[in-house]
Amino acid sequence: MSQIDMSNIKDKYSIILADPPWKYGGSGGTKWNRADCYYDTLSFEELSSMASEIDRISEKDCLLFMWAVSPELKRCIEVGESWGFNYITVAFVWYKQRANAGNYTMSSCELCLLFKKKKGKIPSDRVRNPGQLQFISEPVSKHSKKPACVRDRICGMFPTSKKIELFAREKVDGWDCWGNEV
Repeated sequence: MSQIDMSNIKDKYSIILADPPWKYGGSGGTKWNRADCYYDTLSFEELSSMASEIDRISEKDCLLFMWAVSPELKRCIEVGESWGFNYITVAFVWYKQRANAGNYTMSSCELCLLFKKKKGKIPSDRVRNPGQLQFISEPVSKHSKKPACVRDRICGMFPTSKKIELFAREKVDGWDCWGNEV
């Protein structure tokens, strides 16, 4: 994925869900903890370079839900900010119902961060108190595949906003998608 081409995206979106293929960590990883053994990854600099494309496809009032990697949380937030968004909070915490070896504690959760477009507002179709929990407990399936309920929860909060999933792995009703696996 050295060439990032989003020219086929013609619409603008109020909701962007992104699961970037983060390239991070040392060279000593095994195939079980290195994403580049499963799919092409992008450096933080390559992901940041997508800023003009992300700006082109996002409405003024736009939210970004972005999956992050905990060991590089600060740099993940910097990528979201380089795309023209301000970090707000952790939207979702996914407990994967298993643990992987970590440097300090066993890694068993992933975070989905929430950002708001700089100088923008929250999309107007926001449902107040939609009853969507931050915590998700779903078993892991395919490497790095995120729980489908996240999209459902976002739809529950923003039912009519135009939505796109970046770095998507599958097509889903109600969502446009972009990625090299769809």
